Amino acid sequence: MTQELIQNLIDVMDIAHNQRAELTELLPPLQEAQDQIRYSKTESCQNLTDYFDKVKENVIENINKRLSHLLSKVESIANEALEPLRQCEDVINQSLAAAARIMQDGKALLNNNPADNIEGLVKFKDNPDIKALSSIPEVPSLPDVPYITIEVSSELDEKLAEFISQEGRILERAPVQIIDIIERPGGLTVKWSEIDEEIEPGDFCLEFTSGSIKFDSKSVTFHSSYKGPATSHTVRHLRTNMPYSFRVRCRCENSNKWSAWSVPRVAMTTIPHYEWSMGNLEYDTSNENKTATRTNEGETKVLYSSSNSYLAGGCVTFRLLDAGESSPLDGVGLSIDNQDTTTLQRENAVFLTTRGCVFVNGQEMKNKLPDLTKGTKLNVETEVLSSGKIRVSLEVQDKAVTFDWKINEELNITQLAGMGMGGSSDKQLYFGIIFSHEDWKIGVE
Repeated sequence: MTQELIQNLIDVMDIAHNQRAELTELLPPLQEAQDQIRYSKTESCQNLTDYFDKVKENVIENINKRLSHLLSKVESIANEALEPLRQCEDVINQSLAAAARIMQDGKALLNNNPADNIEGLVKFKDNPDIKALSSIPEVPSLPDVPYITIEVSSELDEKLAEFISQEGRILERAPVQIIDIIERPGGLTVKWSEIDEEIEPGDFCLEFTSGSIKFDSKSVTFHSSYKGPATSHTVRHLRTNMPYSFRVRCRCENSNKWSAWSVPRVAMTTIPHYEWSMGNLEYDTSNENKTATRTNEGETKVLYSSSNSYLAGGCVTFRLLDAGESSPLDGVGLSIDNQDTTTLQRENAVFLTTRGCVFVNGQEMKNKLPDLTKGTKLNVETEVLSSGKIRVSLEVQDKAVTFDWKINEELNITQLAGMGMGGSSDKQLYFGIIFSHEDWKIGVE
């Protein structure tokens, strides 16, 4: 009985120990979640304050501009209307002055025996002021002159209040979020999805920066990696074991306004970039073994990747950086092994010749692709089917060929397992090239 109680005590303590360890592990992500809420709250409050302060400044500035314009318009109308009235007033005043002078001169003549002053009467008759008495200016009636009034919208303040009341929207999360980041050789495939059902995005924008960025800080410089309608993108040429931060946003179709950025997601790739094997005398490698160049016209051999690093379900791109003389059996391919160095037109291999012919397990397909020439880019994408076959898509110059590739089942389980293909959906493949003549130069990414 005592032993059972002791054992029970030990078991309970063991459970408590394990639970304490699990609970302790939950504290850092919990703290990170709280930090994110507090940071975003502070940042959003500051952004709102800055935005509406700027709006107030702009509104007051525009109101002052409009008031100044209208006051200037009133001044202009008044000045334009007053000018002819001022001229009329000048004419009247001049005529009044002339009449006063005539009356004064006439009175003086009458009081000084005008009959004996013939010369004075003649001079008075020729007085130029007398002509002014016959000119009476026309004064416009009040309905014919401006009476300046104003018209303003009595609803302006209400419209402004209604418009302002609808400005701004608080989002708990951005309408699009990164849902997964998958390691690729020398890169990362970032996947995202919209979480706001009210928004129908037409385009997405993916950006990244080196380092671990927890919050979307304005002081950090992000670099654009993709813009378009797709919901995933592979960012290449990344350093292994270095953290990178990613963010994404969207915009509706026929709109230039982008949404808020998603929460930054941090990831790194531990898989080295694709590279060609070294030590093949017929090829030189450069650019961290990502570029291979056919060096001479000696024995024609296949140059394989340094390992079976291509994982079916991913993508690989080949770029023809330079081209030489072409032979029928030259080209690029995938293979489940690197044993045969004489050809890629064989069993358990997919092969695209430089002349656009596609061979699957050594058999030529009817469909053809454009020739592989200098500047050509070949994209290879694969998908592992439930049947065990590999669906392969080859794309050259926007023309694609898709087919299902059946692996030879006669290979024994040991050989498959050695290639990472035994009892698993992970199928690791080699890629390779074969050229008979020099000057062919091809890069892999």
